Amino acid sequence: MDYDLNNTIEITYSVFGFEEAGETSFDMNVSENIYNKLQDALLEGEVLDDYYISNNMKGLHKKILKAIRRNMYEEGQDINDGIIEERLFWGGTYEEYDTNASHMEMHNSAIDEEIEYTIYLG
Repeated sequence: MDYDLNNTIEITYSVFGFEEAGETSFDMNVSENIYNKLQDALLEGEVLDDYYISNNMKGLHKKILKAIRRNMYEEGQDINDGIIEERLFWGGTYEEYDTNASHMEMHNSAIDEEIEYTIYLG
């Protein structure tokens, strides 16, 4: 496959049950053919999300889920993975570990059906 830096897509994902982690984004290179298909779908008014991709581009959907899992693992290697800041009633703050904010916990326990993503063309 011919991957070109001009064919970069941004993937933003979240996982049901891990709301504290919020949305995570990363870039992924795709072939010119895939990029053009995504661009055409966008021009036709489609929303480039997990629902559309899983129903219309099954191969790409599998590649994206694999890339998301790899990103979860990489994010989970950060020393601050899962650390959230809590605010005390008097205004002070402290940090604590929250499994619902951890990308490593997400990587280890989330099933594919819980992963939601959206693609943005670069």
